[in-house]
Amino acid sequence: MNQEISQKKVIIPEERVNIYDEDDIQGLTIGNKKVRKAIIFIIGFLAAGIPIYETLVSPLMPDYQRPIHLFLMVGLTLLLYPSGFFKNNKTESFFNIILFLMLGFVCAWASSRWTFFYVTPSPEPIEAVFGLIFMLLVFEATRRAIGPAMAIIGSCFIIYCFVGPWMPRFFAHPGYKPTELVTHLIVGVEGMMGELAAISATQIVFFMMFASFLKMTKSTNIFMNLSQALAGHRAGGPAKVCVVSTAFVSMFTGSASGNVATTGVVTIPLMIKLGFKKHVAAAIEATASTAGQFSPPIMGAAAFVIAEYTMNSYWTICKAALVPSICYFAIMFIVVGILSKRDNLKGLPKDQLPPVKSSVLNALPISMPMAILITLLAFQMSIQITIIITLTTLVIICIPIKSQRIGIVKIFKAISNTAKILIPITTSCSVAGLIVGVMTLTGFGERLSYGIVTFANGNLFLGLVMTAVVCLIIGLGLPTLGAYVVLAALGAPALVQLGAEMLAAHMFIFYFAILTAITPPVCLSAYVAASIARTNPFRVAFTSMGLAPFIYVLPFLFVYDVGLLMQGSALEIFYSILKAFLILTIVTILFQRHLFTKMAILEFIILIAGLFFYIWSKNFPVLVIIFSVFFITQFIRDNKYKAFIKGVKQ
Repeated sequence: MNQEISQKKVIIPEERVNIYDEDDIQGLTIGNKKVRKAIIFIIGFLAAGIPIYETLVSPLMPDYQRPIHLFLMVGLTLLLYPSGFFKNNKTESFFNIILFLMLGFVCAWASSRWTFFYVTPSPEPIEAVFGLIFMLLVFEATRRAIGPAMAIIGSCFIIYCFVGPWMPRFFAHPGYKPTELVTHLIVGVEGMMGELAAISATQIVFFMMFASFLKMTKSTNIFMNLSQALAGHRAGGPAKVCVVSTAFVSMFTGSASGNVATTGVVTIPLMIKLGFKKHVAAAIEATASTAGQFSPPIMGAAAFVIAEYTMNSYWTICKAALVPSICYFAIMFIVVGILSKRDNLKGLPKDQLPPVKSSVLNALPISMPMAILITLLAFQMSIQITIIITLTTLVIICIPIKSQRIGIVKIFKAISNTAKILIPITTSCSVAGLIVGVMTLTGFGERLSYGIVTFANGNLFLGLVMTAVVCLIIGLGLPTLGAYVVLAALGAPALVQLGAEMLAAHMFIFYFAILTAITPPVCLSAYVAASIARTNPFRVAFTSMGLAPFIYVLPFLFVYDVGLLMQGSALEIFYSILKAFLILTIVTILFQRHLFTKMAILEFIILIAGLFFYIWSKNFPVLVIIFSVFFITQFIRDNKYKAFIKGVKQ
């Protein structure tokens, strides 16, 4: 049975509809093909084009902006993605057209009654019906785009609003009528058309536009070639290509499963060909790709929400994520090196790799827009203007390069495709807004935070462990952004009360929400990697956890040492990085029981004793001395000193 599961192609949300194929319109299949393509193009272009208009010309008021944005995005989802309810294409299409028209009506209703809802807390019963229709339409679009989990959880929270009086005392509340929910859960600050929808409509859309233009100019292929040229010839070359290429590509995609699908189709077969076991090759790709959502600048679009929740700038969030993401990829590189040394795996012949010189030269033009992006963000320029300038630079730079040149038609297509890329994020934001609205309305979030604080009894470490477990459980099956939004309302206040800094608490929760991608039983990234490698997905997931246990240690480090989040003086930050890197390296070596050669029992005991001594005493110099002795011992036992002395003499 497990073998059959592993052989079956896993369809991730990014692959259910090929957003770069104009003909792939599965929710609307009747009528003239050109007309259908034009409808999808226009809706997508408007969804991504209106934010550009707002930035350059005149911003829209919330009562127009948010209903229009959700109408276009949810409507696009209903027309692109099939419901799966009907086998007959005509029935499917008519059903989706009816839903689209209903959506237009309820969004127009919400826009026209926006001010009234704020003035009159209890609308008419018929308006509660309109609100329910809107909720159901958004749930249906969410189910189609990202799977049923988010919609089911959202529905459970709606039911919770009504059954509060009959719940156990800890979760009980007075209960609410349908008419009382409309204002708070539809147009409220924390509702489906609330602040999260606004972030999607005004900020996230621009970074998705950046990703769309990079895809249209074939820039991701250039970074893939550069990775192969730089790392492919080294020991375990394909695995190192996997880590390096994922580090490059993840900066733009911000999706764990998307990274696996993009880079894994190249790196996993190469790793298997050079001797890596199938489940190990898939685990390396899944683990490396998981960091994509933690890598600036896009960070799975969650950076904007974290900035909103912590009242920091977007640039501050990117800086905070920089060091942990670098540590992640650096330690993954060490893991791959240890595996290659242990199993005596060689690199690829240089004649099978792209030339280094030409690969670097090809990547230089694309590096300029990235440099402009980072510079403008560092100077606190608005995200919208920053992306518009960056995209203009990208288009101009690609004009002399025939293979990457894009004309006005492709520019319009890239803008339209932006909306398709944005679909999973917008639907997640809308449902997450509803969930957070329910938690604040009923006090559920405060109760759970109180439970964490009570359980921890003032101990921050226990609070972190409990929050991590809650994150891994609640995050199962949810998209990362949705999981973070829900969990931030539950766990962050508790961690702050226990002594964690606010930014560190939110980054901790975000990090563990990401790790559900490789943590069983859902582990979507592991499923995608396993389908490419033709192996068992659960074996891939457990191998990922064994290969890289450091990923579960890293978030604890940056909570206790905020220097890893780029807070403090340059010297303090450097010292924090040094400590974290050594600790994560030691954890990795202990789990692999190998560095240059297999660890002796005495080496293992001394190294683990040194680690525990540091945890107890915080005496870092002693840990450095112990690791240095261990390193030299391994160096000598592997006879590397002979080659070293020979090299010095020459």
